[in-house]
Amino acid sequence: MMVDVDDLRELVQSEIEGVLAMEKDVNASEVYLTHKEVAKMLGVSTNTLWRWNKSGYLCNTKCGRKPFYKKSDIDKLMGNYENKTMY
Repeated sequence: MMVDVDDLRELVQSEIEGVLAMEKDVNASEVYLTHKEVAKMLGVSTNTLWRWNKSGYLCNTKCGRKPFYKKSDIDKLMGNYENKTMY
């Protein structure tokens, strides 16, 4: 079976656009918080957040030089903490 170069190019471009659209939907639904917002939510200092990031306990994402945290990660961390304190 022979595939024309233009057909192959169109197929690849279509697949790439589909993947990019899915990625955009996932990222659009994620909420990001600043380190000050997270510190206030968790009742810790920004230095503690820095140490947690270095240790891998709570990782941030940087936009330029500013750290941001996924709200879903914070919710997960708070849920784990609540489950541990119940027992």
